[in-house]
Amino acid sequence: MNIIAATSAYEAWLREITDVQERALKKKHAMMREGPFPFLRATFYRWVELWEKTCPELHSRDEDVLLAVGDLHLENFGMWLDSRRRLVWGINDFDEACEMPFTNDLVRLAASIALAADVGTRRRPVPVSQLLLTGYREGLEAGGVPILAENGSHPELKDLLAAVKEPEKFWKKKLGARNNPQVDAGDLPRRLKDIFDASFSRGVNPQYRAQRAPGGLGSLGRRRFTAVVGKAGTREAREAKALVPSAFYWREKRAGMPSQLGTLLQRAIRSPDPFLQIHDRWLVRRIAPDAVKIDLPKTKNQRRLALSSNLVRLMGFEAANIHLGSRAPEELLQSLDKLGRKLGSRWLEHATARMVAATRRDHVMWRDAKM
Repeated sequence: MNIIAATSAYEAWLREITDVQERALKKKHAMMREGPFPFLRATFYRWVELWEKTCPELHSRDEDVLLAVGDLHLENFGMWLDSRRRLVWGINDFDEACEMPFTNDLVRLAASIALAADVGTRRRPVPVSQLLLTGYREGLEAGGVPILAENGSHPELKDLLAAVKEPEKFWKKKLGARNNPQVDAGDLPRRLKDIFDASFSRGVNPQYRAQRAPGGLGSLGRRRFTAVVGKAGTREAREAKALVPSAFYWREKRAGMPSQLGTLLQRAIRSPDPFLQIHDRWLVRRIAPDAVKIDLPKTKNQRRLALSSNLVRLMGFEAANIHLGSRAPEELLQSLDKLGRKLGSRWLEHATARMVAATRRDHVMWRDAKM
């Protein structure tokens, strides 16, 4: 099927398993027209179709399958405070966790960087591929090491956070009455009040809000709510997002498969976010200016920082941290070596170029469709 049919089929499936915010879904459709990179972020359901057809030499390698991020891309990274109040950097969105070859995560990440940097078919994504593979191999050889933002080893991480963190704007967006109207506890979905309340200290009385214009793209359309206590300077907030199975299971016609997010988080080699919880079909996490997903900055200088060689290498390192929750480092290193011998040293570059081209074609079709 083409991108139009795939979108219709996937969203029909989504409506069967969860309540969908139609207004947010229309916003998602509009954002998909803005460019190939936001289009990629919003359409993992299409990626899993293209992956099988466009990269059959990687898709068919059953020996490479593990519990993968699935929807890994450039803006799937962020920071959080761990239990020791250390600022940790890494992958912070696992909504599409599923069983795929580990190569899928590397190809999708490389393709997202190529599209965000506006290279794609204009320039070969060789440096990106090399940097990601270097970082990935380093992570495997290290056996999995959490990436700390404030220990002096990675100053570019603190610079990146400083470039995008603006507390006043953050809270204005998260708590603005227009897009985040206050709701009564009785208006929350069943059990969500108890879930929210359990994430705060005893005795507090949260204020609840519905999110009408949430951020993100891949999960846009699912219900989200916010619970807030305190005021400026002492404010604490939690966000609850409805969980659904990965689009991979839609493609595989395995509708009864639950979300694998919790399983992946339990296995990953990382210093976890102590406030991130999974209850029933809800993901609850702390929201704050120092616990955010880091979107691609808008200015050229900040964009260069976000796409710097060191950060791209660290993205590969962090992907290894996740994959090591499923496979031993020596096994994954052997798989990398086998790939190089069978497909050549430029396998990631070639697969990335094909997926970038396929994504661009789909984006043009979507952009030009009258919907």
